[in-house]
Amino acid sequence: MFQRDFFKITALYTVGILITLSACWLLLGLALPDAKLDLLQTLTSVFGINLPNDMPLNLDTEARIASVVAIIAVMSIGLVILNVFFSAVITARFIRPRVDLILSKRGVLSTLWNAAMPYVLVRMSNFYPADLVDVTLAIALTVEETHIVDGKEDTFRTYFSIDQFTPQRILVMEQRMPWSIAVPGDVLLANSKTRNYPFRPGKAIVDSVAKEGVRPARVRRCLQILIQGTDARSYSHFVIHKNINVDEQDGMNYNLLLHKGIFKSLPMRISERTELEQYA
Repeated sequence: MFQRDFFKITALYTVGILITLSACWLLLGLALPDAKLDLLQTLTSVFGINLPNDMPLNLDTEARIASVVAIIAVMSIGLVILNVFFSAVITARFIRPRVDLILSKRGVLSTLWNAAMPYVLVRMSNFYPADLVDVTLAIALTVEETHIVDGKEDTFRTYFSIDQFTPQRILVMEQRMPWSIAVPGDVLLANSKTRNYPFRPGKAIVDSVAKEGVRPARVRRCLQILIQGTDARSYSHFVIHKNINVDEQDGMNYNLLLHKGIFKSLPMRISERTELEQYA
């Protein structure tokens, strides 16, 4: 099954070639009025123009010869560029599907999802007109810290991989079905530099990734979510990256960027994208 854009791009490509060939025919007609070239002959030869033997050519000046060669060369290069451009567009549009997988713009810090632990929830749904299969997720917490060193600001970013979230894999993501990504909201994270970094959104940030026992001047944290899968209609792979802001702190002023509570309960199929942003 062809996608709708296939016909649009093919039509533009065809029009571009016809315009280029017509421009070549008109310009050659101006440069060689004695040749009496017709459009059919020019289109048939496709720039390898075989002029008739009985045509009274008068290429008596170097400028006229140069103009004929330049016209053919420029138009040939134009066709090559046009072909390369549209080949790239077709590859980008049809080998890589334009998946419409959306996430809520804001996450929720909920203690109702699991009574034993708070969770950061993010809503997700597939608004693409086909199912998505073998969808896998990867999530990392990014911590951007700013320290004051010798009166100057020193900012860096650190990544912590999160493994205890759900779901990590969805076999079939049906159309317009809401999903909830659940990330633990009270967990110790680690990387090659830091062994036990506390991720507890809703509480002031007192631990620094850079130096133990030092409070950063400013901190901003967010969840980076990488979603990969296959479009069941075209059997092509897709990759989607989203950021969900968690919290920020400037000095002692802490600001939670998540909504406290829980998402509103939704039916098995939703009709509007805005339903993902409804909170209870």
